[in-house]
Amino acid sequence: MSFSTQLNLIFENPSKHRYGYFVQFFIYLNILVSIVVMFLETEKELVEYFDIFKMINTINIFLFTIEYLLRIYSKSNNKLKYMFTPLMIIDLIVLIPFYLSFLNIDLGFLRGLRILRIFKLFRLAKFNDFDKMIIEIIKEKKEELLYIVVVLFILLFTLTPLVYFVESKAQPDVFTSMSSTLWWSITTFTTVGYGDMYPITTVGRILTTIVSVLGIAFYAIPGSIFTSSLLDKINEKRKNKSNKSL
Repeated sequence: MSFSTQLNLIFENPSKHRYGYFVQFFIYLNILVSIVVMFLETEKELVEYFDIFKMINTINIFLFTIEYLLRIYSKSNNKLKYMFTPLMIIDLIVLIPFYLSFLNIDLGFLRGLRILRIFKLFRLAKFNDFDKMIIEIIKEKKEELLYIVVVLFILLFTLTPLVYFVESKAQPDVFTSMSSTLWWSITTFTTVGYGDMYPITTVGRILTTIVSVLGIAFYAIPGSIFTSSLLDKINEKRKNKSNKSL
């Protein structure tokens, strides 16, 4: 068995290699350590340990880089295609901020993208079947989910002008434009708002109540569709396993 084939087993099917689970454990331990350090290095009370945190982060990135290169090497075919898979793109995004720092390029938002390394946990072998189930559900229910999104946009763009024309007269400095009111509609529809904008007229409050209630309803509908489909997939998987064991 070639080295690349062994690497592919370790990364993609660790149960079939004697060092598979050991390597996976090491990779995920490295991920968890890097995330903990990323949070700790923002604590000003721990400033005396910042050099240690920096060293640990450098080691983390070095290990991530080795893993990234070995994953590409493990693919005997379609290496380029594999590099553009979602998890490999996430791996690359995690590495970019560190190497850009050598070019004196320090983009704060890129450093924040380091948290994406937590998605590497989805490489865990036990998550593979779950990932497939999620993708299957999205494909099977795409029409229903698309319909909900379309209805959501229709409601938002219907209620936004109504609220604007009612509240802009009472609060011209708050509801300054249709686009700012659309922001209010989205935050109200998805949450309880931020408190920076809220209607003070009777009609505005009635419309806010409608938006809030519809928001709760439209959270529940896709959630119930997804949950029922997921339970069906899990039951189907269990049934297939029991049939195989007979």
